[in-house]
Amino acid sequence: MKRKYEIAVLSKGGFARTVRIYAPKKADRAVIMHDGQNVFSDGEAAYKKSWRAIDILKECGIKNTAVIGIDCAPSRLDDYLPFPNELSEYGIPPFGGNAETYTSYLSDIIIPYLDKRFGFGFYGMLGSSAGALATLFYASQNNKRVKAYGIFSAPVYISPMAFGKFFGEKPFPADRMYRVYAGGNENTETFRNGATSVDETQLFVDDAFTVTNALRGCGATDLRLYLENTAVHDETSWRQPERSFLLDFAALTP
Repeated sequence: MKRKYEIAVLSKGGFARTVRIYAPKKADRAVIMHDGQNVFSDGEAAYKKSWRAIDILKECGIKNTAVIGIDCAPSRLDDYLPFPNELSEYGIPPFGGNAETYTSYLSDIIIPYLDKRFGFGFYGMLGSSAGALATLFYASQNNKRVKAYGIFSAPVYISPMAFGKFFGEKPFPADRMYRVYAGGNENTETFRNGATSVDETQLFVDDAFTVTNALRGCGATDLRLYLENTAVHDETSWRQPERSFLLDFAALTP
C-alpha cells in the first residue's frame, strides 16, 4: 500500500525523532500527536491498532488540518512524564521526569520546521496515556501558537504529589481549547503492596475529573470532558474522541 504521508528525521543535538507528516494542500493548521508510530496505520502501530487519523480526517471532510506524528523512542516514559513516578511502594522502578527536554524539542525544532516548510497558522496537540501527560505539561508552557489540547486517558496517578503541586500553581492558559477523555474499562494492571492493591480502572476516570477541574480552575471555558463507560485503554477507544477533537479544532478561527 502506498504511504499517504511523508517521513523526516529531525534532531536537536543528540535528541532525534522520526516525524510523520500528513499535510493536505489546503491545510492551514496542524495537530501534533505523540507516539507517531500509532497515528496513521494499523500495520505500523505498536499493537496493530492506530488512531487512523487520515481516515478520520477524510470521513469528516476535514481539509484544513494536517496531522504530525512524532515517533516515540525506548525512552518514551522518561520523555513524556514531567515528573518521576511515585510508585516505589508497589515495587515499580523509577522512570519519568524528562518531559522538559522533549517539549523543548517540539518548540525549538518541530514547530519552526513545520512553520518554514508549510506555513501553518497555528497548532493543536493530542496525546494519550503517557502522551497525555506530555500534552498536559506542554499546555502549561503557554506557547501561543498552540491553541488546542487533547488529553486522553492521562495517568496522573503515577505522580500524584507532584501533579497536585503542579495543578495548584494554576499553570494553564485559559484561552485555549481543551478536550479531556477517559474510558471506564481502562485497567492495564493492578498495583500491589502486600495485601493492598490498586486497580487502575477507576484511576483513569478520577484523573480525568482532576485534570478537568484543574483546567476549569485556571479559567478555561472551551473545555469538554468525555467519558465512555465501556472503553478500554487503546487507540480503538480513542478514535471517537479524536474525531470530535479534530472537528472542533478544524472549526477554530484562524
